[in-house]
Amino acid sequence: MTQVPHLPSEPHDAAGARPLDGVTILDFTHVLAGPYATGQLALMGARVIRIERPGGDDFVRGHGGTDTMKAAGLGASFLSQNAGKQSIVLDLKTDAGRDTALRLATTADVLVQNFRPGVIDRLGLGFDAVRAVNPDIIHAGLSGFGPTGPLAGRPAYDHILQGFCGLMAMTGDEGSGPQRVGLPIVDYVAGQAMVAAVLAALLRRARQPDRAQELHVSMLDAMTGFMGAYAVNHQTTGALRGLDGNRAFSDSPYAGRFDCAGGERIVITANTPAQATRLCAALNAPDLADEPDPQKVTARLSSIFATAPAAHWDDLLAGANVPAGPVLSLAQCLAHPQMAGSPGWLDLPVPELGITVRVPGLPFAAPWAPTQLDAAPTFGRDTDAILQETPT
Repeated sequence: MTQVPHLPSEPHDAAGARPLDGVTILDFTHVLAGPYATGQLALMGARVIRIERPGGDDFVRGHGGTDTMKAAGLGASFLSQNAGKQSIVLDLKTDAGRDTALRLATTADVLVQNFRPGVIDRLGLGFDAVRAVNPDIIHAGLSGFGPTGPLAGRPAYDHILQGFCGLMAMTGDEGSGPQRVGLPIVDYVAGQAMVAAVLAALLRRARQPDRAQELHVSMLDAMTGFMGAYAVNHQTTGALRGLDGNRAFSDSPYAGRFDCAGGERIVITANTPAQATRLCAALNAPDLADEPDPQKVTARLSSIFATAPAAHWDDLLAGANVPAGPVLSLAQCLAHPQMAGSPGWLDLPVPELGITVRVPGLPFAAPWAPTQLDAAPTFGRDTDAILQETPT
């Protein structure tokens, strides 16, 4: 078996060593949530081997970016979360493909898959089958609704889960009706939950080796878990958050999104009385802090903010210690000086196309975090090399 990673209390055995160095992950995932999770684990040092099906049917390989990128199977969505992985093509519907996958599993630490519940078992790679050849495997599955319950077998994508979990019902306003969040947030929340689950299982295995573990992440559970405050409020008061537009979570009338001159916008979060007092003083409207009518507060703030650009108000309120910030596009955010030295974004070479793109790294700073990335794999790039090292 590969070496179990050190516990956090132990020192690294080499300068710059990453916590998952020596850990091998078999990645049977596709689309976004699973590959995001394994991509984060790869950034922590794990060797991640993508098991891809003949025909290259993972649609993210051809999603986003230029036509040249898509044709090469290196679309923007794929590049964003597959740096440094390896790729092997196996037909898991054949005896030879399944046998090869099982041989790979004998020396792996983690198997991650996001097929619908039951599919991995039918392929002969379920928990019991893999545990039989590897007694300390971590077998991790991810699906829309989880492995049990009346919807267990349903196909599920981010958009479906956004609607089902209640997120869309509280996003938008009465004019727009329910709206999806602008990014596939359920995919990434579920992917991050998978990262946490795998790391926890690796820690447990370090203390209790030779005990296989089966994990499962439900996208529905992962996303609704982020809505605990709303759920408890509903249970105790009967109130249900609806289409509140840009009303702040705090419900403060001194918080929200406001239109500024020149078509710009700013977000204010003066949630406490002290923050509201500083806001009104900075706007030369100290009496507004004592206004009891929330609608009058909103109307007056709106009229004030409309008189100058967002940058003016941003500078003014920063000086007054009032939480505020402009509404930017993603491009504007990434170009902002604050992002210039961000450890969360790294250059990814794409040698097949002669370009370099900037992609997400780890969302935290650490002395061992990578500062450079290896290329994302073209389809099946490492098949021959991996098969040569696979035990027979």
